[in-house]
Amino acid sequence: MKKIWTMFFLVGSLAFAREITLEEAIQESMNHSKTLKISEKKLQISKLNRSQAIKKALPSIVYNTSYQRTEYERNISKNKSSMQLEKGGYKQSITISQPIFQGGAIIAGIQGAKAYETIADLSYVQEGLNTRLKTIRTFSNIVNSKRNLQALENSEKQLQKRYQKQEAQLELRLITKTDLLKTKYNLLEIQSLIAKAKSNIEVQTEDLKFQMGIDKEEQLEVKEFNVPNHLTDTIDFQKDKEKALESSIQSLIAKSQVEIAKAQETAALGNMLPKINAFASYGVATERTKWKQTREDAEWMGGLSVSWNVFSFGSDYDNYQIAKLEKENKELSETIAQDRIELTLKTAYSELQRLEILRESRKRGLEAAELNFSMDQEKFDSGLISTIDYLLSETQLREARVNYYQTELDYYYAFEYYRSLLV
Repeated sequence: MKKIWTMFFLVGSLAFAREITLEEAIQESMNHSKTLKISEKKLQISKLNRSQAIKKALPSIVYNTSYQRTEYERNISKNKSSMQLEKGGYKQSITISQPIFQGGAIIAGIQGAKAYETIADLSYVQEGLNTRLKTIRTFSNIVNSKRNLQALENSEKQLQKRYQKQEAQLELRLITKTDLLKTKYNLLEIQSLIAKAKSNIEVQTEDLKFQMGIDKEEQLEVKEFNVPNHLTDTIDFQKDKEKALESSIQSLIAKSQVEIAKAQETAALGNMLPKINAFASYGVATERTKWKQTREDAEWMGGLSVSWNVFSFGSDYDNYQIAKLEKENKELSETIAQDRIELTLKTAYSELQRLEILRESRKRGLEAAELNFSMDQEKFDSGLISTIDYLLSETQLREARVNYYQTELDYYYAFEYYRSLLV
């Protein structure tokens, strides 16, 4: 009765388990990824920084008011034409200021902010790709562990039947106890591997739930997916290389870093030049004895203001030289990045080619192992081979299955990784 209830519970759990495909898992991981949300916030910040940089070129309006009181009386304007002795005085004005020339600092700030926004945007896309690849890897690991578990359970059933048959043969003294112990040893080893596979599935599934942002108590069943053959046939490596060098994320980030360095060089040069602002002000330039009088005596004033840091012991020039060297460093780094992109893409493509060949090889190896084990079963039943040879044949079949499953999923991941390098 207990076994019946256990089976009922397991069947019920599977029936109510949520089945999910790879693409659904990827989409939910993208929707719930905290690192992706952090990257999105950084992108929003970069947009605001660019907006700030643009607004620095626009007019600003400043309102100033003050009341100042001193220990002793002083001459303060009573109105436009007369003065009187008072300890306290009022002043207020509103000023509109417009930058006319800032030595290129404003334009450099806008250019730098745009480049930073580009990097933030590219980093957001890269984080999305990383999230996708991580989900594919975790999902594939679960599929692989389930396949391995199935292969191990099949082996367990076969060895269990073989063990029971050998027990009967031992009673009839057709085999020795050593043969039975060898089978028992292999059976126990497989059972330990089954326990490990189940543990892997549990841990990997919990990791997938975490990535997808779902409750860890929710039952989840991953759906196997087919891996197409000959994926390299869809690839034109030369075109992909040109695309990666020109417009991949890493290439564009390297170019944007050069643009930032150029903007910083321009800003450093601008710090050595004069700053000119136009202004118009409405209010009183000097204090009034009464607050009311600051309004009645208010008048328009306007003009230009010029500021220039003429001498600072060469500090500004040193800053310019530093910015210039930093720009040269970024240009060299861009060249290094181009070389690294080409090498990484070539390595990924070579790995994909290797796994494609290995997958085909292990597929043939699995077919041969299945045929060989079928023949060895008949030979063992006929007493033509020893227990050791039979167990070796069974182990080879199991390992051939495990190796093929692993290679197939590694092949698919390698293809997805290669594609991510082109974005």
